[in-house]
Amino acid sequence: MKALLTEYSEIERPRNVGLISFSHGINEFYGLVIPPIIPLLVTDLDITYAAAGLLLTVFYAMYSIFQLPAGMIADRIGKKRLLVWGLVGMAIGLLVASTAQSYETLLMAKVLMGIAGSTYHPAGMAMVSDGETEETEGKAMGVFGLGGQIGVASAPVIIGGIAALIDWRTALLVAAAVGIIFTVVFQFLYRTPPSATPNGCSANEATDGGTDTAEPDDKSIQTNGDGSVASRVQTRIQRMLRFELTVGIVLISLVTLLVSLQIRSIQTFATGFVADGIGQTTSIANGVFFVMLAASAVSSIWVGSLADRFDRGRLGVLAAILTSLLLLSTILIIALEAALVDWMVTGLLVAMFGLLGLAVYGCTPIKNALISEYATTEASGSIFGVTQTASSAGSAAGPAIFGYIATEFSIAVAFPLIAVVGGVIAVGFYTLSRQP
Repeated sequence: MKALLTEYSEIERPRNVGLISFSHGINEFYGLVIPPIIPLLVTDLDITYAAAGLLLTVFYAMYSIFQLPAGMIADRIGKKRLLVWGLVGMAIGLLVASTAQSYETLLMAKVLMGIAGSTYHPAGMAMVSDGETEETEGKAMGVFGLGGQIGVASAPVIIGGIAALIDWRTALLVAAAVGIIFTVVFQFLYRTPPSATPNGCSANEATDGGTDTAEPDDKSIQTNGDGSVASRVQTRIQRMLRFELTVGIVLISLVTLLVSLQIRSIQTFATGFVADGIGQTTSIANGVFFVMLAASAVSSIWVGSLADRFDRGRLGVLAAILTSLLLLSTILIIALEAALVDWMVTGLLVAMFGLLGLAVYGCTPIKNALISEYATTEASGSIFGVTQTASSAGSAAGPAIFGYIATEFSIAVAFPLIAVVGGVIAVGFYTLSRQP
């Protein structure tokens, strides 16, 4: 542990990384404020569970649609500025939600939160990438991921706790207030590093809200120059994105899509698999799920450090293959469940899901560090906008695909089948390791 802490002390700008990571936690926390209070909303607003679920669908739809434009805007007006206004927008959306007297008002609040929240990852991840060197990007992305996991884990406890003690409106109001206070602190404490400012612009100029990027030179954009329609379209796209769409960027975007698809599928069906597929109680299923989330926090820090010491592509292959093997091992638990006593089954599930948390969430800091390799300062927002749009698409597709399989066959069939995705991810990471 001491050696690991020593490695993380090498992060170039620990204060900046800490602030961005905390803001990541706020962003993820805001994204999960509705699930803990859905039963209360159903009662208070006299809505159906389907209508309550639509609140999340709308939020993530807006989140996905606007991430790519947000990345482009970040490269033009400044990443810090966009991140700050995005956090403010989400907090305002929560304030509106806390006063909602109708379902329509709550729905509009979630639309606002989704649009505002879409600015976070293209700006925040780009800020981490811009401020760190190749030797520290993996560790910095590990801390960034840890911040997000803490936000995910704390939302049900804080929102659900306040709602139970007082009411759901107060819970949302407190969450909004905490976000606004932190955003003010972030605005004053975060300093844009000189390496992330263009043409010798001082860090103070960028900190005060000026743009931290310069317009790209059209001559730097590569085209085949044949004057064809395809060439002109390619040129226009590259000018809009502010970077050349290389094979490597396409590959890492596909890997990002698949990693998110896999993680969201596991998150969605893990509890159901343990309860319905294995036959454990709901409390045990939730306990096993918590073990996986706890392991994910450890993985984010540990694997982030490894990503700075070893070949990232091959490390990703290892994490993806281990994930697939662990998912396939759930078939063995199903087969042996009847022959084992309850405590042995529970022990196997805890061990397997703990290792699964280490493996599957280890893919995230690895692919984030790989994205950073392609992210130049003047186009990092756009690049992370592209990859995060792919991530959102995967997050939306995974539960739908494996939910369909679970409905047509069973959860005991669908959950182990997620291993197939891990195999494809391993191929993607290997191909990336072969890129020049």
